[in-house]
Amino acid sequence: MGHLNGAAKEQPSLAPSAISVPLFERTDVAKSEEFDVAKRWSETKEQLSEPFDPDEIKWRVTATSTIQTKHGPQKRGQLIAYADQRAYTDRLNTVFGEWGWTRNYDVQVAQNFERRASNDKSQTAVAAKVVVVSRVTIHGLGTHTGVGEEWADDENAATRAEAQAFKRACACFGLGRYLYDLEKIWVDLDQSNRPGYVPTLPDWALPRSHQPKRQSPPSAASTRPVSNGAPRNSLVRDEAMAAVNALADKVGFSLAQSTLQAYGGTTDLKRLGNTKVAIVLDKLTDLSRGVERLLAARKALGEEQYSALCHELNLPSDAIDDIPDREALRRLLEKVESIAKSGSTAPAVNQDPGKIADARGRLLLAARKCADRTRKRLADVIEEATIGTLTLESLKDLTDANLPIVEAAIVRLR
Repeated sequence: MGHLNGAAKEQPSLAPSAISVPLFERTDVAKSEEFDVAKRWSETKEQLSEPFDPDEIKWRVTATSTIQTKHGPQKRGQLIAYADQRAYTDRLNTVFGEWGWTRNYDVQVAQNFERRASNDKSQTAVAAKVVVVSRVTIHGLGTHTGVGEEWADDENAATRAEAQAFKRACACFGLGRYLYDLEKIWVDLDQSNRPGYVPTLPDWALPRSHQPKRQSPPSAASTRPVSNGAPRNSLVRDEAMAAVNALADKVGFSLAQSTLQAYGGTTDLKRLGNTKVAIVLDKLTDLSRGVERLLAARKALGEEQYSALCHELNLPSDAIDDIPDREALRRLLEKVESIAKSGSTAPAVNQDPGKIADARGRLLLAARKCADRTRKRLADVIEEATIGTLTLESLKDLTDANLPIVEAAIVRLR
């Protein structure tokens, strides 16, 4: 099949290394010409390695799995990013013109491959592969080759193998090479195995025209990930991780954990890849705005009525840490804001008149502050403060006879 993938067919004539060094001192004209050649070579390299427009990027599901959630089984898929071969062709035409480059293909059918039978995975069958070798030649630079293959029983085998080979040859020139550096992402799938949302590309995978205006366009050498998927500029990741940690503290333990699991696939922040860190950061930022609104509405509503609402919605306590997930936050926020806005009284668990009602409210307030400070569950704080005499559930049944116990618990909490 001629040349191996990545082998140059001829020495690039525009490369600085290809310029001969004269025996005598070069003239200013020669130095200027060499500088122009090196500059053109650098510009050409940048044009080839420039990321594609985000509209050209598509996502393919390459693997699936099923996880158990509180709502039942959820199918998830692993996505990889790719661009159609027409995007590669358009870029070559833009940089070199339609006559500045050529390509050709060698197609072969390789026999006697053993693979699992499609109808019975426990059995194997002998199959054939369509193997395509693509040679891409850029006039004045050289030739690179790429190999693509597909099982012959696929009716589009030749087309798929041809596209794969062509893009791999282009990647040897730097075109589309950055797509190999993008991390694989796991997302929820619908019943048709389609992704629930389209992942967001990191800044370094965007062309200059799509870079954030507040930042200078990053160069490919300084911002592209190293082979293990981590960005070369570790400061960017460190800042993102610090922001995630700060937001996790703000939204509370349960909300942070559920967000990490849902969008990062793990509750261990250190195991998140760069793309997932960006997604989690976005989701936590949104949650933090909801928590801010909740705290404002809670203040307007009053602690006792707010605690009663949390009890009505079957939350473990009225602490922010005990809001289990995004949906629970949404329901609680809607109800608290609605009641606070209307000025009506929230349905209480038990509106006892007299001193015990006031004491119970002060106990809940003191216990909540202690729970926020110590990151304990409100129910545990109340049991400890009352030395096991009272529980969060039993507060609704208090009478004036329990007043000494409640007052003593408030003193302990303070």
